[in-house]
Amino acid sequence: MKLIKKMLAVFVAVLMTLAMSVTAFAATDGSITITNENDAVSMKGHTYTAYKIFDVTYDSDKKNYDYKVSQEFMAYFESLGIDNDADAYTYVTQLKNDSELQSFAKDAYTNKGVATGVSKTATEDNRVVIDGLDHGYYLVYDEGNPNASTNAERVVAAIALTTTDPDAEVELKADATTLDKTITGVSDEKSNTSGSMDVDAVDAQIGKHIQFRLDSNVPDLTGYTDYTYVVTDTMSEGLTNDVNVKVTINGSDLTSSCEVVYNGQKFTVKVPYSVLSQFAKDVPIVITYSATLNENAIIYPNGANINTANLEYSNNPNEDTTDKTPDVEVKVYTFTLDITKVNGKGTPLAGAQFVLKDANGNFVPVSLKDGRYIVSETLEATEANATVISDENGKIYIDGVQAAQYTLTETVAPEGYNLLKSPIKVNIEATYDDEVTEVTEITGNEKTIINRTGSILPSTGGIGTTVFTVGGLAIILVSAALLVIKRRKNVTE
Repeated sequence: MKLIKKMLAVFVAVLMTLAMSVTAFAATDGSITITNENDAVSMKGHTYTAYKIFDVTYDSDKKNYDYKVSQEFMAYFESLGIDNDADAYTYVTQLKNDSELQSFAKDAYTNKGVATGVSKTATEDNRVVIDGLDHGYYLVYDEGNPNASTNAERVVAAIALTTTDPDAEVELKADATTLDKTITGVSDEKSNTSGSMDVDAVDAQIGKHIQFRLDSNVPDLTGYTDYTYVVTDTMSEGLTNDVNVKVTINGSDLTSSCEVVYNGQKFTVKVPYSVLSQFAKDVPIVITYSATLNENAIIYPNGANINTANLEYSNNPNEDTTDKTPDVEVKVYTFTLDITKVNGKGTPLAGAQFVLKDANGNFVPVSLKDGRYIVSETLEATEANATVISDENGKIYIDGVQAAQYTLTETVAPEGYNLLKSPIKVNIEATYDDEVTEVTEITGNEKTIINRTGSILPSTGGIGTTVFTVGGLAIILVSAALLVIKRRKNVTE
């Protein structure tokens, strides 16, 4: 899961320092002091590591300075499409709030490669100093306490510091609201319970119901007399909300106590302060619902059907101000079954009729639009509705299928050609990236089906049996006639 859990301490400390009497290359007098005023949180035993993302460079007068990406983080910025120092600096300075800084910090840490930092383990509950640092821009990461039986002591913070003081101080923020979104299942029916999946991307057949889950926690309400907690979920046009949102806090269904508003492709869930205040900090808040993949779905490889969500939350108990978490998104893919009907010489054949069924033997209803079939979410699953016909180019395109096994049974062969005796099996497979966030390849969705001409060879119930049956009867009749003649001859004698 991509959730930045509250038990994981990630924070960015911006340390952009000047030294008026020495050059940047000789400036190793920098330090980062990390403090904590929350008595409920202990830093003791936690190891904090400072990774330098930018070096500070000075001009000859040592009055003006600039930033240069550290060698170890160049590959990371290049992966973002940034290939120069100025753009990298601009990218970081445009991060607007704690949530964006936390997301950047986690991403940078995950992609730090061989980068090594300067580490220090806290020996006190609320203070640690990382010193002997070059001047620069640092990411500070809480590696946690390996001896702790629980990670509950960890905290999250994101602080931007001044550029003029080489001795920077960071006060840990004891809580930062986060939101995560995953796909938990694909179902034939609407469902607002979690399935067995836990992925960021999945494929489905049009008409199927995708199960989604949003995870967050009860925030720290210390000092608040009111609190804004609003989740906004937005679906692309290829998804239709099943209007079955369910909100649970600490396992209890509190949907009726929340404000759920549906508005087209978007819905919001507001959890009132009166509900939040009934629970302790960090108690899980879970929102589950399903949506139907519809006939407006984007068909791979043209893209995916995306569902995004974010959380607006209060960020200051003394002011009526809010912040938003970065958008979290999941993707639903659907594919095309590409059939080509030809004769033994590869000539396209029109007029071949097939019936499409899924792996369970159910008819898959389709409708025809602009020369292509698309799986229907509304038509009844009958043989007539599941029938497809090859066009003048021998083609049958069926959009909206998932990675699964299907069968095509020929019911009408092109004129002058033999009907296929057995159903054609199609096995579509999708390959996802390592993190299961997007499809990288689709195979098995293209099939060429051959019809042949010629007489049907003898078989049970065919012309061959008829010939042998008639022949056998003739022999019996001749034998009977000869027996009668012989008996009459014996009587006469």
